[in-house]
Amino acid sequence: MAPTAELLAPPPPRRPRSGPPPGLKNIGNTCYLNSVLQCLASTPPLANFCLSSRHSNLCKKVFPNKDKECAFCVLEWQIARLLRAEAGAVDSPGKIIRCLPLFAEHFRRGRQEDAHEFLRYVIDACHMACLRIRKRLPAASANGDCGPEEGRGLGACMLMRETFGGALLSQVKCLVCKGESNKTDEIMDISLDLLGTSSVGDALACFFRPEILEGANKYSCARCKKLTSARKQMFVAKAPKVLVIQLKRFEGINGGKINRNIEFKEGLVLSNFMYNKTQDSQTVYNLFGSIVHSGFSPDSGHYYAYVKDAFGRWYCCNDSHVSLSSSQEVLSEKLNLPTPMEMAYQVLHVVRP
Repeated sequence: MAPTAELLAPPPPRRPRSGPPPGLKNIGNTCYLNSVLQCLASTPPLANFCLSSRHSNLCKKVFPNKDKECAFCVLEWQIARLLRAEAGAVDSPGKIIRCLPLFAEHFRRGRQEDAHEFLRYVIDACHMACLRIRKRLPAASANGDCGPEEGRGLGACMLMRETFGGALLSQVKCLVCKGESNKTDEIMDISLDLLGTSSVGDALACFFRPEILEGANKYSCARCKKLTSARKQMFVAKAPKVLVIQLKRFEGINGGKINRNIEFKEGLVLSNFMYNKTQDSQTVYNLFGSIVHSGFSPDSGHYYAYVKDAFGRWYCCNDSHVSLSSSQEVLSEKLNLPTPMEMAYQVLHVVRP
């Protein structure tokens, strides 16, 4: 059952942040949730959007008589609280926990959950909330529930897709007639296998490496009307504004954890993997967040996060404890047990020819 709507006190006025982000209390195995919230609050497009209260203002006008909470309204409220908190403060994720079924129905309070899974559920739930508003906007404008400005605000309804959404193109190319079969799929992140790799760059190269279909695995070419050898390959069809990369450190259901160090950098360029080489030819990403899992099992252990502020300073957010860090510490995290599980990059700029 979805939580019913409750009155929320408005967040305090925004104060410029000159110190570390606030900590978040661990109120019973909520380290996974706290880490995700810290990274989302440090995601510039989402943070600015939440501070402006654009979604909640529009949601109230489009659904003036709603009796259930909206997932995006809850997230917006929590992120705005974090961004407006005094330096050194400690906040509570209690509102998110009480509304957990809005994001993931099978998640349970007090139980350790997977941070990447929670992040995906949050993004999906907020995107669905945006779609409900988008579907309702024309009727709300016609009824006078919202004005012309809100009625034209369809862009605000697609914030999650515009921020995290990208697209991959899967191509099979016949090596005989050179005919192509292309399929495009929207993505919100990229999950990378780590077997046989030592860096994120290696893992990306493996992910986009072409595969030759031959022998018993030949391709049924519609143009040649027979089985032929072909090349199968993935490309980036649309680069997201914010790229989320998950490092798959757990091998299958009963497999162990890959604990070796995986090298990664603060900067990331996707140009080698773009389908259209003339479009977004230099999509440069800058690392601003990393979620770390310490432990041997996905069902146990501890999560914490590193986030970068507007001045380029790194902080380690370990539940209620927040400390100043450095890029060297983030990039070397870590030679033994604590290891990066998830990274978020934001586009710095796109150089177009």
